[in-house]
Amino acid sequence: ADAVNKLHAHLVRKRHVEMLMWGDRLIDGKKYDLGEWEAATNGTAAAIDLIPKDIIVCPWHYEARETYPSIPIFIDKGFRVLPAGWKDVEATKALIRFSRQQAGPKMLGYMFTTWGVKKDAVVEFPPLVEGLTLLREK
Repeated sequence: ADAVNKLHAHLVRKRHVEMLMWGDRLIDGKKYDLGEWEAATNGTAAAIDLIPKDIIVCPWHYEARETYPSIPIFIDKGFRVLPAGWKDVEATKALIRFSRQQAGPKMLGYMFTTWGVKKDAVVEFPPLVEGLTLLREK
């Protein structure tokens, strides 16, 4: 929590910018079966109660699941949330669908990550194309 609070003091209080952070280290991997990368098993999850609630938390999930417990956890803790997916089209669609079920003022939308995609190929990146199509649907 100390590192996050120091960054928050510099970015938000001093520089007056919005702060976003990945959410994986704030989820208790011993309580939620999300894999070793999507959740923490080293004790950092307790920081969720020790950091400012004006941080936008970006829980990333790259596998298709029926539910994504991190999203309601962050919303219930008072954070605004911007879920993020990556290269798997079905995982992207599942995360978007679940995120839409959490609609409210704390759910900000969806972040497409394009790790490793060449800039000329981004507009044809299948998760982006399919995800935007899904987001256009009512």
